[in-house]
Amino acid sequence: MLLLFRVFLISTVFICLGAGIIVPDHSLKHRIGPDVLLLRLDKLLDVCIANYEDLTTDLLLGVAIANGQLKSILADSALTNRPYISALQKKCDYVESRIESIFFFPSGANAIVSKVLINSNFWKTTFDPDDRSLKCYHERRRRSNERHTLRDYLQVLEIGSPNEVQSDQCLSELLVNESENKLNSTISWNHANHPGSLRLSRSCIAAMSVKVKSYGYRLTHKLLFYTILRRQRFVNVEESFVRAAEDRLCAQILQEAQLIASLRFPEMFRDLFMEQVFLCAFAGYKEFKHQAWINEIVGWQNTNGCFKYYKDFDESETNQLIRLCSTHMSGLGAAILGLFARLQY
Repeated sequence: MLLLFRVFLISTVFICLGAGIIVPDHSLKHRIGPDVLLLRLDKLLDVCIANYEDLTTDLLLGVAIANGQLKSILADSALTNRPYISALQKKCDYVESRIESIFFFPSGANAIVSKVLINSNFWKTTFDPDDRSLKCYHERRRRSNERHTLRDYLQVLEIGSPNEVQSDQCLSELLVNESENKLNSTISWNHANHPGSLRLSRSCIAAMSVKVKSYGYRLTHKLLFYTILRRQRFVNVEESFVRAAEDRLCAQILQEAQLIASLRFPEMFRDLFMEQVFLCAFAGYKEFKHQAWINEIVGWQNTNGCFKYYKDFDESETNQLIRLCSTHMSGLGAAILGLFARLQY
């Protein structure tokens, strides 16, 4: 399935803090520079190239996002290491090209979304957004005395919307614009600003409402929808509407990410934590550009260049890519390495 769209179902809860987990010193403030991040991306790309025929859409989307960040870096004429970054970008191009032979006749929602989003030009950023802050939400949370525990979190992870099927369906509506209803019908149309207007089905309007409280992957899937909506710039959707939704969603995601960090990043939550950090950092929120968090995530890359759940290791697995990598987690790893390299240039 597509990166950022997989629902992580937790049927058995077992968390032993410190058991099998290397816990870093979170007081460590050293900065991992962009050159190191790009070298780590390079190593992950080598795994992708060696297993080209077995690449999944999860991994391809992450590489496409990383490729978009490299293209953004290369737009800076002052680079001193342009030849290396150009070579790395060409590697990404090769890996990304695998999507052309995966879906010959895309028809399902997931296929449509994959074909559109696995395109580095979609993720290219021509400017860095100003650091956005969730300070106002911090104050509101302190006044409410809201508290979250691990037990509470496990009980609510599958509450809310969208589910996996809704995510793919609503994003396909957003990307192909063939549905019947507008998301924000109160906004006047101005076709001089953009040739297209957004029309969504009633079911997707309901699923993507920020008024419906969601948690875990359902919350990050909802944020992805608004992230893509902002990049599409439909004439009938004001940017302030989308930014307000992102503010609200990332404020809740921050609470969840802080809880995961306070638990010393249990392995079962690492993939989710990576989604949280990538999406909200990509939206520009400085709270997610936390150096200790980036150090932590980078430390999860294994010696093969992949990101993987250790519990998934199976020596009898014949597919080398599956044996070396968790493809969804590694796709997120590629996106994060590319994004934070760009943010430091």
